[in-house]
Amino acid sequence: MNYRKFKTYSLFAAFVLSAAILISWSQTWFFLEVTFPTENSEGLAVSGQIAAPGLSAFGLAGFAITASLALSSVVIRRILGVLLLGLGIAVVFISVSAWTDPVLAAAPQLTSLSAISDIETLRTFVPSFSITAWPGISVVAGILLVPLGIIIVFTAGKWGTGSRKFDRVDPSRSDSVQAKPRQSTVGENKDSSSVNIDAWDSLSHGIDPTIN
Repeated sequence: MNYRKFKTYSLFAAFVLSAAILISWSQTWFFLEVTFPTENSEGLAVSGQIAAPGLSAFGLAGFAITASLALSSVVIRRILGVLLLGLGIAVVFISVSAWTDPVLAAAPQLTSLSAISDIETLRTFVPSFSITAWPGISVVAGILLVPLGIIIVFTAGKWGTGSRKFDRVDPSRSDSVQAKPRQSTVGENKDSSSVNIDAWDSLSHGIDPTIN
């Protein structure tokens, strides 16, 4: 099995699922029919920003984990895989909590319109509601992140390594490279010493060494 391609598929899946979570958070989750006046006669639209505000942080965290997976070592990849698994569980929990009780999820928006904070009283103002597909998309994205995190944990060691440009140089090789210049320097010093000695010998015999 080509695990380098598997790495690409895993990173792509993590990116797409994180994007799905972030997009779901920005869309309308519920339409509530309320008995007090609103600007929209068709009902009160509640977005994921009100119903599940924490999803934005989880979506951005998913992007950060995806980027880190592409550059990190094996051990860090496995840790990030566990974090991705936990992120998926948290997304499912938040999304399901809002999905199963839209009135409670929309309580901040209802309170700002009615100036009533008691949840049971707010329920009396909402005789019916409808749910869009976006909470379900968020739940599915969170569910898929769980097995993806598990797969990353068990396959991270087979993804291959990055560039070796920053690896340490072999000490034995560096010593051998440095040894050559030293030998040539000693040889050069030896040759220059011999020339100086010959020059002094020539002067002692009355011969001008600069003639040659």
